[in-house]
Amino acid sequence: MFGVKKGWKNWYALAVVLVTLGLCVPAGALTTDHSHGGHNSGNVAVDKPAWLEKLENQVDHEELMGGMEGRQDKMDQTFMKVMDQLKSKLKEHASPASAGGGFHDSWAGHQLGQSYLLGPTEAASKVYRGAHCPSNAPVKKYEVAAINVEITLNQWGDYYPGYMYVLTKDIDKVRAEEEKNAAAREDALDPGAVSNGLQGDAIQPFVIRANQGDCLRIKFSNQLEDEDAGFQVNGSAMIISSTGQPDTAATPGAIVAAEESQDYEWYIPIDEQEGGHMIQNHAGRDPSSLGLIGTMIVEPMGSKYKDPWTGGPLESGWMAMITNDDARDFREFTLMYHEVGDESFRPLNRHGEMIPQRDPQTDAYRPSARAMNFRSEPFGINNLAQQEKKFHFEDESLAYSSYTFGDAPTTIPRSYLGDPAKFRLVHGGGEVFHSHHPHGGTIRWTRSPQREVQLKNLTQAAYDGPVKFPVVRTTTDRVDVEVIGPSEVVDLETECGSGLCQRLAGDFLFHCHVAHHYVAGMWGYWRVYNTLQTGNYPFASTDVMRPLKELPDRVGRIPKGQTSDKLVGRTMDWFGKKFKVVGEGKSDWTKEVPVVNIKDWVKYMLPPKGQPGHVDDPIKQIKSYDGSVWDYDWKDNQVLSER
Repeated sequence: MFGVKKGWKNWYALAVVLVTLGLCVPAGALTTDHSHGGHNSGNVAVDKPAWLEKLENQVDHEELMGGMEGRQDKMDQTFMKVMDQLKSKLKEHASPASAGGGFHDSWAGHQLGQSYLLGPTEAASKVYRGAHCPSNAPVKKYEVAAINVEITLNQWGDYYPGYMYVLTKDIDKVRAEEEKNAAAREDALDPGAVSNGLQGDAIQPFVIRANQGDCLRIKFSNQLEDEDAGFQVNGSAMIISSTGQPDTAATPGAIVAAEESQDYEWYIPIDEQEGGHMIQNHAGRDPSSLGLIGTMIVEPMGSKYKDPWTGGPLESGWMAMITNDDARDFREFTLMYHEVGDESFRPLNRHGEMIPQRDPQTDAYRPSARAMNFRSEPFGINNLAQQEKKFHFEDESLAYSSYTFGDAPTTIPRSYLGDPAKFRLVHGGGEVFHSHHPHGGTIRWTRSPQREVQLKNLTQAAYDGPVKFPVVRTTTDRVDVEVIGPSEVVDLETECGSGLCQRLAGDFLFHCHVAHHYVAGMWGYWRVYNTLQTGNYPFASTDVMRPLKELPDRVGRIPKGQTSDKLVGRTMDWFGKKFKVVGEGKSDWTKEVPVVNIKDWVKYMLPPKGQPGHVDDPIKQIKSYDGSVWDYDWKDNQVLSER
């Protein structure tokens, strides 16, 4: 018989002994004392390993030296109490045929799906009848339809027959894109209607907005083919307008038959927390897993929503400019991590063939089925497959950026240096957890923003320039990764805004931190500009995406791009530090106003000049694993990005 003296330490020792003995004794020959006997019962664990005794002594010594003698015993007592509670609950749910004690019951309960930890609780939520909107509340009204649609995941033409919510007035745009994408499958070089960076495409997850204090009214029509559909906003008090009953799957009228419609409404209290709410279809699981998802965002009272490309009013979309007369404007990006179908579902390639469950190039599971905002760019089955086919070589280390294959079709949030930015992070799937992680060193946000008294100072610290000494102490932790589960929504307010505290221009990768998820396609990057993007690449914009408007209250802060020869003879001002740019002679950094040769000025602004692998042969360049250089060239005092 074994006695237990010290909580977790002896549980570990007991487990080791039991496993060892279990290899050589018959079932039923070994019994265990489950009374625990108390810490002073005198029972001693048999054959305690020497390392365990040393560990116990070290813990006791550290507690004594730290003035915390006895803390471990208190922790052990708490642990044993919890274990007793677990054991009693497990016995309630374990199979009657089990006679192996608490540990065996736990195993049996888990195998039979009987774990009480996953069962209902006594504190089950109650649903109460909601309230109609006050007659004087501002109204946000949307006419929404649920439709069947073929969703194209990338510019390679991977797709699947799915579903989506869409503004009724935009259905024709969706059908036009759907037709264009279908036609593009006949030409391997035709991207169809799939834009780089998902910049305003009609086929995207549904995102709408309303303000604190608004009356949100939804006229929902089910245009699916012979399927019921619903429009449920998680975490809301939405009701069916005609009856006042809550908009839940169990309420008569909440689920709408094909070719029928329903009106819903939600009076958003003025103290409703700002942020996202997932929109789901509670009529069935399959449509939700195949695209019938969306996000409803509660914005600060008095907010207006602007189109980031035109500056006009915006009704729906994952990218937005939020303006307000009583607060600084900010950019808003809604990122929906989601799977495509369940874990056995396989999207199709452009030829209508099922995509393999395992990527043959990278071993990633379910390529093209780990998506963000209806987009997925898997490493191996498309881009790297072409590398392998043409060069008998593939390098996944440079696959998720613009360096090797150009701008991706996945989500590319875009902003200008210093723009305040908020990310609405949504888990739109139902299968597995995802972990949002951006790169960039200091992209971080507060874990509990409403508890941070200096939140505004944190998020807008770099509004007027770089921050050399960011805030050190905060009320709540600052983190750079966020794990989310199905239907969960988290609002991220990035410290210092776009470009971080250092005011950095460039691309900041983000992805699901589950490695095979991002290799399977779940990634994108945040692009921050230091020059105006007005179109007409490469003369007025630095990429091929749509022109990007400035935030209304920051107009004039971002300069137009200039060719390098136009800088010669000018004095540059970098937040109070001046530099004189010259076309000839050596740079002199010792002067009060440093004199900088244009060649040196450019050298400090760009990646190192050179060819990958330091060779001219393009095949050897590809095989060099070198993504650190840029093969730019000079024509007099003008630097050229391409030869």
